Amino acid sequence: MKKILTLLAVLFSFTAIAQPAPDYSKLSQHPRLILKGSDIELVRKKMYNDPAIRTMHYNIESRANRCLNEVPCERIKTGKRLLSISRKVLERVSFCSYAYLISGNEIYAERAEKEMLAAANFIDWNPSHFLDVGEMTAALSIGYDWLYDWLSEESRAKIEEAILNKGLNAATTKMWWYRGKNNWNQVCNGGMVMGALAIFDKHPEVAKIHIERALKSNPIAQECYGPDGVYPEGYGYWEYGTSFELLLIESLRTALGSSFGLEDAPGFLESAKFMNYMVGPTGSVFNFSDCGDPINAVMAWLYWFALETGDMSLVYRNHQILSKGGKPRGIDRIAPIALLFAARCDASKIKPIEKSFWAGNGEQPVFVYRSGFNSKYDTYLAAKGGSASLNHAHMDSGSFIYEWGGVRWAIDLGSQSYYSLEKLGIKIWKKGQNSERWSVYRLNNYPHNTLTVNGELHRFKGNAKMVEVYNKPNKHGAKFDMSSVLGGLSSAYRTIYADKNHNIICIDKMQADNSECNVSWNMSTGAKATIINDRTISLKQNNKEVIIRAISPSNTKAYIKSNDPGTEYDAKNKNTCRVGFSTSIAPNKSATFKVKIEPQL
Repeated sequence: MKKILTLLAVLFSFTAIAQPAPDYSKLSQHPRLILKGSDIELVRKKMYNDPAIRTMHYNIESRANRCLNEVPCERIKTGKRLLSISRKVLERVSFCSYAYLISGNEIYAERAEKEMLAAANFIDWNPSHFLDVGEMTAALSIGYDWLYDWLSEESRAKIEEAILNKGLNAATTKMWWYRGKNNWNQVCNGGMVMGALAIFDKHPEVAKIHIERALKSNPIAQECYGPDGVYPEGYGYWEYGTSFELLLIESLRTALGSSFGLEDAPGFLESAKFMNYMVGPTGSVFNFSDCGDPINAVMAWLYWFALETGDMSLVYRNHQILSKGGKPRGIDRIAPIALLFAARCDASKIKPIEKSFWAGNGEQPVFVYRSGFNSKYDTYLAAKGGSASLNHAHMDSGSFIYEWGGVRWAIDLGSQSYYSLEKLGIKIWKKGQNSERWSVYRLNNYPHNTLTVNGELHRFKGNAKMVEVYNKPNKHGAKFDMSSVLGGLSSAYRTIYADKNHNIICIDKMQADNSECNVSWNMSTGAKATIINDRTISLKQNNKEVIIRAISPSNTKAYIKSNDPGTEYDAKNKNTCRVGFSTSIAPNKSATFKVKIEPQL
C-alpha cells in the first residue's frame, strides 16, 4: 500500500504542475529552432571585428571541413549506449548545417543530409538508454529545420518519419526521466520538444502531446538549481543538462514566441555564477561528482546567460580565452548554437568579475574564494557539503580544492569512465550504502579531501549542510555540519577558510560516540610529498612549496599513501598521492583536528 501511495504521489506531482497553454497559431515558419533571421548576417559581420567570434567560427568551420571526408555513422553501441554515435551525428549535422548557412556552399548541406539519412535508417535510436534518443532527435531536428528549404521533399519525408517514429513515438509516459530531477529530464525533454516543433506541420497532434508533456515535466528537473544556482551533479553535468535546457527554452521562443517561464525557475539564472566560480586560476575546475577536469575550458553557453541577465561579467573569462585563439568547449557538438548567442552579445560591455567570494546553498552546498581573476597565481579555495545519495555524487562531503602560486595543491581525482567499470559487471548505478559503486576508489571517500572514521565509508544517506558562511578580510570560508555523514562520531563540524595571508585553515570539531574511533584527515595531491615529522608534511611542485601542519590534537601521525588502489578495475591515478594525519578519540570524548596549509612565500 505504501508503494502504491508513493507512486500516486509521484504521478500527481507530474500532472499537477500548471503551465500556460501554448498558442499554436503563433508557430513560425522554418527555420524555427533557435536560429533568428538576423543571426547569420550578424555572425558574418562580427567575425571580422571580434576575435572571440572569429575563433569560434573558425573552430566550427574547421570541424565541418573534416566532416566532409568522414563516412556517415553506423549504429554501433558501446556497451548499453549508442550515445557516442548520437553525439557524433549531432556534431556533424549542426556543424555542417551552420557551415552551409554561413557560406552558401552546398557541399556542407549535402554532408549534413547524408548523415541524417544514415541515422534515419537505423533500426532504432536505442530507447533503452533514452539520452541516445534525445540527442539523436535533436540532431535530425536541427538539420531538418535549418536546411528545410534546401532539402528535397523525399529527404524531408524520410527525416520526418525518423523523428516521429524513432524519436517522439519512442517516448511514453512510463519513462522515468519525465519525473527525474537531473540532466536526463533536460536532455530528453529538450530533444523531444525540438523534434515536435520541427515536424509540427506534418504531425501536429503528436507534437502537441510532447510539447505539453515537457512543459509539465521539465520544471521538476529545474528544482535542482534552487535556491542559489548550485547544480548538484557538478560542473560537467551542468554543461550537459543546462545546454539542453537552453535548446528547449530557445526552441520554444523562436517557434511559439514564448518560453513559458522556464527560465524563471529559482536558481536557474544564478547558476551561471556558480559555473564561473567553479574554474580556478590555473584553469582547472572544481570537479566534484562524476566530472572530469577540462583545462582552460570555455563555457560558451554562458553567453546566453549574459544576454538574459544583462550581466556581461559572466563571459569575461570566456571572451579572454577566445580572443587569444583558445579552443571553445561547451558541448562542442552544438557549438554553432552557442556561437549564435555569443554573436548577439555586445563585446564592448563585457567587464571583469568583481566579487572574490561566492556561496550557494542547495543539495550540494558550495563556497568559493579566489583572491583575484587576472592571474593563474591567485589563491583559490572551494569546498562542498552535500550527500552521496544524489545523482552522480561521490562520497566527498566536506572535500575541498586549493590553489596557490599557479599550482593546484589539493586535487579531486575526478570521475572514472563508466564503460571501463560497466564492462566488468560493476553496478555503479545501483545506489545504497553497500552498493558496488562505493568499491570504486575514485567514488568513495578514501581519496577525497575530507575525513574518514574507522576506515569506513561515508554514510550514503548522510547530508552535510553548510551552516555558516564567512566573508571577512581574514576569513573567507564556511562551516559544514558533517554529523550525519560520519559514522563513529556523534557530531562533526568542519570549518574551512582562507586567511589574508593565503593560508588555509581547516578545523574539524568532533565528538566520539560510545566507542573509541580512529579519524583520518586526508588530502590528495599531485605534488611531491615529504614527511618532516609526525605533525608536518611538505609538498613541492613547480618550484613552489606549501607546508601542511597539524596544530591539534597532540596525538597525530602524518602519513603519505599511494592513490593506486591495486585493483583490476580502478584507475591507477598516476603521479598523485594522498597525504594527511591520523588520530584517535576516546569514547564519548571530543577532539579538534586543526590543520593549517601554509604557502612558503
